[in-house]
Amino acid sequence: MTSTNTNNSLATLGNTMIDSAMDRTKSNNMSSDAAFPLKQSLQAASLAAVLVLSGCMSKVGNLPEEAQVKIPETWQPVDTAVSPSSEESQKQPPKPVVGGWLNSLNDEALNAHVEKALKNNPDLLGSAGQLKNAIEQVTITGSGLWPQLRFSVDGSTRESSSAAATGGAAQGDADSTTEIRSIGGTLGVQWEIDIWRKLSQRKKAAALGAQAQSELYKAAELSLVANVSRAWYNLATNKLQLDLAQKRLDSFQNTAKLIEENYERGLRSALDVYLSRTDVQLQISALADSKFNYVQALRALKTLLGEYPDASTELNVNLPELASSVPTGLPADLLTRRPDVKASQLQYQAQIANAKAAHRDRFPSLNFSGSIGESRDTFNSIFDSDNSIRNIIGSLTQPIFAAGALKAEERRAYNDAEIAYASLLQTTLTAFEEVENSLTRENVLFEQHRAIKEAVKLAQGGLDLALDRYQSGIENYTTVLQSQRSLFDSLSNELNLRNALLQNRIGIHLALGGDFASAESREAGTVPAPSIDKPDD
Repeated sequence: MTSTNTNNSLATLGNTMIDSAMDRTKSNNMSSDAAFPLKQSLQAASLAAVLVLSGCMSKVGNLPEEAQVKIPETWQPVDTAVSPSSEESQKQPPKPVVGGWLNSLNDEALNAHVEKALKNNPDLLGSAGQLKNAIEQVTITGSGLWPQLRFSVDGSTRESSSAAATGGAAQGDADSTTEIRSIGGTLGVQWEIDIWRKLSQRKKAAALGAQAQSELYKAAELSLVANVSRAWYNLATNKLQLDLAQKRLDSFQNTAKLIEENYERGLRSALDVYLSRTDVQLQISALADSKFNYVQALRALKTLLGEYPDASTELNVNLPELASSVPTGLPADLLTRRPDVKASQLQYQAQIANAKAAHRDRFPSLNFSGSIGESRDTFNSIFDSDNSIRNIIGSLTQPIFAAGALKAEERRAYNDAEIAYASLLQTTLTAFEEVENSLTRENVLFEQHRAIKEAVKLAQGGLDLALDRYQSGIENYTTVLQSQRSLFDSLSNELNLRNALLQNRIGIHLALGGDFASAESREAGTVPAPSIDKPDD
């Protein structure tokens, strides 16, 4: 609002109120001479309001509308693989992000766990409650735009003595007492006219806050699905690591048994027996640790599902292979797709609305209040139009001195808007960082996985050769031991890398902000959602 527009608005308001007040004085048969001082007073008040507010210009207009970030046309992941296919894939235009990434994992057991978590997870239930409260707050804040009506009823009973009324009764006359009952009612109204739209700005801020909370609920929902998926594949990895630890123990036990048989025939030394038995005990210890890791992962999953974290479930799981890449869309689209970024943008807009309202708190306020009341001996005649009392008052109030409180409140609201912008900027940059890191990480993990799979093949061949040479007396047991460790370490690393690929793929979906459910599932209502009443208009 410019200074000229503000002064013109105030002058117009003042003149309107003056004319209205003068009309009321004429309707009440007040003389022109008596009304003239009233008109002068109202004109003086209007002029004072214009002078006071001429310097009250808001700084909110200086704030940017959205996060000022230079966004590239395409994503910038670093390709760590030197291969023609990888280079060609970078030249292809990015495909748009589509919903339903959970189904792309082709895991029915995971889908069942996600559905259970969406219904029972405590954190998501809490987020739904916060959304409901934010929606109710819109109604609460918006109620200030409407007249506030109140009705009160009171009654009384008293006794009146005839002797007291006549100044004393004659001797022999009996005193008489009269019981008087009365009932009264008052209907009152109070209304602040939203002439500067400060109340509308506060309702707008509440509505934006509710929209932001809706986006935060979507973010919590998406994060929950990602965490359940991660926990599920962590559990699958730990189950496969447990099976591998058992195979590792069996392998070392078989080798130890073979060495002991050769020792009994005098073909091997006692040192080989000691070394082989030591390795068996080390694998027993590792197996126990693998069992605990599996149970711990199982309990973490059940906690996410909103269940008691027991360890009674037996699983037959595997880790799916990832073949195709993820459609990433354009970087600019991330701002309109990712729910936490959208929530931060809405919170910033809400703080701007609050800052505008705080600025307008320094403007004059126009209030009307009125009441109709009567006291009767019967309830039905309380509001008899012939005898009821009416009182209607209008007032224009301009804050003059509040020890700097209003100005400080305006500055505080503006500072909150600046803080919200800084948060929006940080959220936006973090979102881009997460996508870029996840895409680069996937390139790294695919390259590592290709290398580790080749290492498994080489380690298996090395172990087979070491055992043959050991049986022939060419190699010692240390070579066999190293070959066994190399093979099982490679197998374990391969499992971890497959899990890391899945974890990172889930992270890509989360960073891109794509919906885990398809549009068809949303429309069909198959995705659990909180029951929320719509706010009153």
